[in-house]
Amino acid sequence: MAEKTIKSIAPVSLALMMGIISAIIALIIGLIYAGFFAVIISSISHQVSTVFPMSTVFGSALVVLIPIFAAVGGFIGGFLQGLIMAVLYNFLAPRIGGVKVRVE
Repeated sequence: MAEKTIKSIAPVSLALMMGIISAIIALIIGLIYAGFFAVIISSISHQVSTVFPMSTVFGSALVVLIPIFAAVGGFIGGFLQGLIMAVLYNFLAPRIGGVKVRVE
């Protein structure tokens, strides 16, 4: 196997990839949380239906909104993190040495 060194990384390319990966992970986690919240709110709504009759609507909105906000936040956070990491890598790689990878 040949060993090669990554000399630089395109910041926007890495940032976009990290943003998409973060958004997918955030969407999965958001769906799990939304499912838990929907179950909790639906069980509470039977007990407090006279106090808060819109709890079912609120729970349904959470099932939709939490994954959306989580994905957007994950994309923005991942994009910014990837951008910063690529810029730092490109600054440090010539001074320290790049990451060595083995390829066939």
